[in-house]
Amino acid sequence: MWLSAFGAVPQTEEASGDDFVRELRIPVSVTEELHLTWDVNHRSVRFRYARATKAVTDLYREGATLLTVGDQESGAMVVLKYRADGCRGRTCVRTQPAFALKDTFLWS
Repeated sequence: MWLSAFGAVPQTEEASGDDFVRELRIPVSVTEELHLTWDVNHRSVRFRYARATKAVTDLYREGATLLTVGDQESGAMVVLKYRADGCRGRTCVRTQPAFALKDTFLWS
């Protein structure tokens, strides 16, 4: 799924070395990258988008209920659904033709 959509495969996160924390580095352009990490045990997900090694976006969500790849006409996107005490939401991240992030956070 990840390989066919983004040309990359999740690995164990280098920073933590924890087997349950996975990371995926998705090149957006020559100078841009989406760094996606998720903790399988604690159900948390983090999206970090950098341009020329400077962080542009850093979004962290807990209570992940779904992390998958979705399809659009413009290409693949990462879809996250989450639920925590008193809130729920959905995050969609597209890397092509340009980076776009839409996060819908709702109090319940």
